[in-house]
Amino acid sequence: MHKYRLLLAVLIIPLFFTLYSCSNDSKGNDIQKRVIASTDIAAGLINGARGGAADTDDSYAVELISSYVDTIMLGAVVVRGNDSQPPEVFAANQTFIETPGVWNGPIFAGGIIPLAVPEDVIWTGGVDGDESLPELCINDGVIEIAALLAESEEKITIMAIGPLTDIACLVLNFPEVLDKIEELVFLGGRAPDQVLKYPFSDVIFTDFNIAQDLRATQVVLEQSSIPFTFINFSVSSSTLYAGDQISSLQNPGCSQRAQLLSRASEQRIAELTELLGMNIMDTFDINAAYYVAKPEMFICEEAGFEFVECAIGTPGVYNGADNPCAGHGPDQPSDLNNESEQLWVDPIYIGESRTVNSCISYVNQEELERFETGTIEIFCDGEVWTELPE
Repeated sequence: MHKYRLLLAVLIIPLFFTLYSCSNDSKGNDIQKRVIASTDIAAGLINGARGGAADTDDSYAVELISSYVDTIMLGAVVVRGNDSQPPEVFAANQTFIETPGVWNGPIFAGGIIPLAVPEDVIWTGGVDGDESLPELCINDGVIEIAALLAESEEKITIMAIGPLTDIACLVLNFPEVLDKIEELVFLGGRAPDQVLKYPFSDVIFTDFNIAQDLRATQVVLEQSSIPFTFINFSVSSSTLYAGDQISSLQNPGCSQRAQLLSRASEQRIAELTELLGMNIMDTFDINAAYYVAKPEMFICEEAGFEFVECAIGTPGVYNGADNPCAGHGPDQPSDLNNESEQLWVDPIYIGESRTVNSCISYVNQEELERFETGTIEIFCDGEVWTELPE
């Protein structure tokens, strides 16, 4: 641990200048919210770790929050999720550094593998007996988050729209900076017994950010007191973009970044159209970004949570009969086989876990529809925004 504290100290001086520069590049408001994005950006990547086209909503989410007038984006840490981490970092650099926009980096490389090594695992084969394993999760992105938190005079919001690998690593190795986190906004979670699917389709989704690194989610929720907000499936699945809306961003009058994001989304939209029978693009992570900017547009409630274990069937996947996990069972889709547990979030669990904030809907249908139309205009304009267009 001491070597990491020393490394933090070494980083503090140069990061002072980084933060000073970010403040000077701000949009003119002394009460701006400082934001770090932990994200699995993958717009434009095809045939990677998951096969087919990667999700593109992370990139739109980062674009939305980084152009909001009352935020200062301190950086985006790219974690393995929608694809392998190295191509994700490439995609993030192409989108947010090489292509002009309101915010142009910095981008940091985060976790490459899930948080697989518990703190108490040791190796007994050394010459001198037991040896502690190295902290495999520590990477440039985790170190950067820790340093930014340590140096900042203001608290920082973390927008976690990928697996919680890097945030869990922060909890395990840099507990001294956790009180600098204003709020952790996480895209994930479901109501008890909720099957994750759109009302117009029978296709079942996984709670992807949780399934990609279950242990990381458990560490952050059970071994820290970081203020935690869920943008759960009932919210993130309530909005959609029409394929034509995304195509409209290729209009020459739209920003270069909007045109890039539109082109990068074409294959994803084509696959969703075939899968769901509608020409749409999902907006999951973009709802989380809108919450960071405009929390008053959401209905949220205090809640607790429970990790529910899925029953193992034959030949050893999580499809056992009488399965407590929503959507699971002997005939479940193969995509659900990586959900060994589900995370259920609801007020009924208050007192059985620490209390979290759970966002369950928009304040009304008008604001939901305003999100679906107004954010497209924001992306096209490629400028600082204060309110979504009517």
